[in-house]
Amino acid sequence: AGESVAVVESVKAASDVYAPIGGKIVEVNSALGENPGTINTAPTTDGWFFKIEAADVAEVAALMDEDAYAAFVDTLA
Repeated sequence: AGESVAVVESVKAASDVYAPIGGKIVEVNSALGENPGTINTAPTTDGWFFKIEAADVAEVAALMDEDAYAAFVDTLA
């Protein structure tokens, strides 16, 4: 958890993507190599980066769901 596991590059910058939980990466979305824009156009469906086999299911339970994350983002605006 918290380790850099990917990098997202744009014309102006590169940003690390950090693992939200500890575990083992069991699948990588290789389709992003051909169409990286999917991250922006379909982030909750086809735009996933990787799948993690959780080392501790309690970490998964502690993650925000989509509604909680949207509320969190609203507090930043």
